[in-house]
Amino acid sequence: MSTAIQTQTNLATVTQFDCQNCGAAHSVQNPRAKFIVCQYCGSVLDAQSEEHQILKSLGNPDRHPPFSFIQIGLIGTFNNKEYQVIARTRWRMKYKEYWNEEGESGYSNEVWMYDEWLLIDENRTYFYLIEDKEGYAISEEIIPETPTLLPKDLRMSFFKKQPRRIVREYGNAEVTHFEGESNYQIKHGDKIRFATIKDRGIDYSVEWRMADNDVNIKEVEFFREIPISRRKVLEAFGNNDEIDQLNQKEGFWRFFHRVAMATGILMLLLGFRACVSSGDQIFQQEIDLGTISTTNSPKSAPIEISSPGLYRLNMDVLSMVENSEMYIFSYVLNQDSIAVSTFDGNFSWWSGYEEGEYYNETSFNTSKTFKLDEAGTYYIQLFMETPAPGSIKVSVNKGIWLTRYFFLAAIACLLAVWFAGTKFGKNS
Repeated sequence: MSTAIQTQTNLATVTQFDCQNCGAAHSVQNPRAKFIVCQYCGSVLDAQSEEHQILKSLGNPDRHPPFSFIQIGLIGTFNNKEYQVIARTRWRMKYKEYWNEEGESGYSNEVWMYDEWLLIDENRTYFYLIEDKEGYAISEEIIPETPTLLPKDLRMSFFKKQPRRIVREYGNAEVTHFEGESNYQIKHGDKIRFATIKDRGIDYSVEWRMADNDVNIKEVEFFREIPISRRKVLEAFGNNDEIDQLNQKEGFWRFFHRVAMATGILMLLLGFRACVSSGDQIFQQEIDLGTISTTNSPKSAPIEISSPGLYRLNMDVLSMVENSEMYIFSYVLNQDSIAVSTFDGNFSWWSGYEEGEYYNETSFNTSKTFKLDEAGTYYIQLFMETPAPGSIKVSVNKGIWLTRYFFLAAIACLLAVWFAGTKFGKNS
């Protein structure tokens, strides 16, 4: 659907006239409007005189284009009521923004631009639609129970049952562009001061204007801003073309979301399976600890490896001297007696009585996953500092899965799920 200006039969116009500078047609909807700024040439016109003479010029409007399709004259349906856009103010904010990280907090200096669209219905009730590069919000005037300006402790509340919240933003905002109807003559550089708190996801703010002497307060207003999604704004103005485009984008991200979710669940299941799976045993040998020394230890029986891949070497002590410990180091040797991997383990057996209670603590098992790049015949050779009574079982398993890769993939999929959710969730 085109974003050309629409007409609305219920919203009867008060005055219609042409711009004295460029000839563009204008309709004044608000009977209290004293001025109208042409959105085509920037001329400030007298809205109430019969001549509608040009009072001044605010400059070329092309220098301040809207952020989106919204423009003066569009009709939108909000809360089952039809409203017409009658004005836009572009504000430039220079303000302090509260931050809190790792136990530290403070205020940073920020600059931001936003548009404030004024919408009015047939009963002359109005609200502001706030638009910036991050989205939209509906702003309405409120009557606070506990009105306040910016306090010294930077905490405010506007209602008796509302807790005092830290001021999230405060500073100045000035007009850089205006178009449409106004009760007073807008000029570049018009300024307001403001302070904002956030309560349950809604922004509450106070705005005040200073008198020319910059000492006395001229005007104070209070507002509540409720976020509204882009989709709802598009639907309100009947912008079907953008809704179709949005549906296509959301359809892609929803599909991506489902695929990432399914893949993440599969990776988690495979990861858990890898945790409990020990593979298939292809070799096992029991070795007398008394035959192991620091040198000249015998090699194990040959281990035939049919294909390269991941394997797990397990060492399980079958018997050892009570109340002792030992350290065993091992090599995995190829058929040329060249070490292709190393492995070590600490084993112990402690028992006795402590404070009248018997304890028995053992550490008899250890394992390591290693990779073999070639098929062939391999051996295991163990070394220990001092031969000891007892025996140890050495075994090799194939078909090993590394759990960390599955869990890393699952985490990546969950991040993709979150990212896809933000893509279609923020517009819903």
